[in-house]
Amino acid sequence: MTSLLHSLSEEYGIPLSTLKLNARILRGLNLISYGSVRKKRHADVEALGSFVLGLLMGDAGQATISFAD
Repeated sequence: MTSLLHSLSEEYGIPLSTLKLNARILRGLNLISYGSVRKKRHADVEALGSFVLGLLMGDAGQATISFAD
C-alpha cells in the first residue's frame, strides 16, 4: 500500500502522511482493505466501498448491497 500511496503523493502533490491517514480511516470504515508490513496483499475496495462509490458516481443501479442476517 505504501508504494501506491507514494506514487499518488508524487503525482498529485499530496503529503504521504495525509494519504496514509486517509487510507487508515477508509480501512477503519470497511471501505477498503489492504495488508500490513508483515502480511502484504493488494489493496481492494470492499463491498461497502463499492456501494459508496456507486452512490458518489451517480450510478444508483449498481449501488446495491446485501448484509448477512
